[in-house]
Amino acid sequence: MNKAVTRTTSWLLAAPLLLLSMATWAGTPHASYTLDVQIDPVTHKLEVSTDIKLPENYAGQTLEFLLTDAVEIVASEPAVKQLPKDDSKGFTGINGSSVEVADDSPTARYQVQLPPGSTSLHLTYRGTVNFTLGDEKEQYTRGFRSTAGIIGPEGIFLAGSSLWYPYFGNDLLNFKMSVNAPEGWHLISQGNGTSRDEAGMSSWDSGGAVDEIYLVGGPLVRYAEPAGAVEAEVYLHEPDDALAKKYLVATAQYLEMYRNLIGPYPYNKFALVENFWETGYGMPTFTLLGPQIIRFPFILTSSYPHEILHNWWGNSVFVDYESGNWCEGLTAYMADHLIQEQYGRGAPYRRDTLKKYRDFVKEDRDFPLTEFRSRHSAATEAIGYGKTLMGFHMLRLQLGDEQFKQGLARFYRNNRGKKASFADIQTELEAVSGQDLSKFFEQWVEWTGAPNLVVRKVKVKQSGDTWTVRGKLAQIQDGQIYQL
Repeated sequence: MNKAVTRTTSWLLAAPLLLLSMATWAGTPHASYTLDVQIDPVTHKLEVSTDIKLPENYAGQTLEFLLTDAVEIVASEPAVKQLPKDDSKGFTGINGSSVEVADDSPTARYQVQLPPGSTSLHLTYRGTVNFTLGDEKEQYTRGFRSTAGIIGPEGIFLAGSSLWYPYFGNDLLNFKMSVNAPEGWHLISQGNGTSRDEAGMSSWDSGGAVDEIYLVGGPLVRYAEPAGAVEAEVYLHEPDDALAKKYLVATAQYLEMYRNLIGPYPYNKFALVENFWETGYGMPTFTLLGPQIIRFPFILTSSYPHEILHNWWGNSVFVDYESGNWCEGLTAYMADHLIQEQYGRGAPYRRDTLKKYRDFVKEDRDFPLTEFRSRHSAATEAIGYGKTLMGFHMLRLQLGDEQFKQGLARFYRNNRGKKASFADIQTELEAVSGQDLSKFFEQWVEWTGAPNLVVRKVKVKQSGDTWTVRGKLAQIQDGQIYQL
């Protein structure tokens, strides 16, 4: 262990630091990272040298950060101290949580005392990153496997949930990164840059605030063509001109559709990247899809627009996860559902969504939308995606198409580059409609469950060729009564 890192094993000694960290964790810094990354797929080695610049108001303060226990800090300025573990803390992002993969990748917790007048931290750390893929979750209808991070001959996957860079808390950050790209490899991250240059280096600049740092890729073939002012890219494991062309054309079409519906596309590129196991991840400026998934013909009208739309919802207007994840339901509504609606199949899609909620969500599995972070079972998907989707459909019916569209466009304009909540959506929809939506958001976002409806005292009356059906619709669920 380098002298730059010391261990504190006594909980009594750590107690005053915990009190301090609770205050700093709540007001985590918006940091700028410069990362020089070296990888070796054969040995699974990762080495990072990073310079981190924190806001001026953090000068002289004591801060905490997390880092995967798979690496060892070998140099730091100023010195950092390793603290006892605290499993209650971790990263949560649109594609996963470090807490969910903590069994495979233990988290190390550090403290740093910044000198007066200084907001800079330099770290060098190295280690082996080669965690296994998790088992497919029971009842998980989309069955994607997760990992705490992989660097190997087949490719690389590092995300915020990997804790492969110092993590100060759920705040936004900027980054610039350079990585050695092994022979025949392309490496992709968010923002603007190159996956591989003539010198065999990959360089990326986030170009603005993001909520995590990705590094993915492997032995890939690159295709590219302009889609208006945006560069459309496709990265495949093997050459396939026809498949690449389908995705390049679809990228241009969906970017234009959502530009007209919501507002300008927030980045300069969008890339489809073929992963080395089956995934359906959406990141700022690219999506990471599995080798079988990208070859299913229906993906071009289902998962693909969903992942592109995430560049507006979740990867440009970011999620305030502490108040609930709104973006998956809204993205599903404006992508999966909207495409089906365009084909005249909106009602069957919504009926299937309701059936999933009925079939998978039992009383002991139910929770309010304020508690949804990410899906990890059929029940969490039925709530976080399905119930949220139906909530946005009800809002659209209540406000009308034009006000619903205007409200979401306003929500995008006012919250781009920020973290947003259900309350922020409520504010913008109320602004364009003049309606008080407080009761709607209270019951559908904060309450657990949904109305259980029955029809009683049904009477049918015929008058010539006309039939009239009358009855009473009653709510019979336990607990609160919904305004419908």
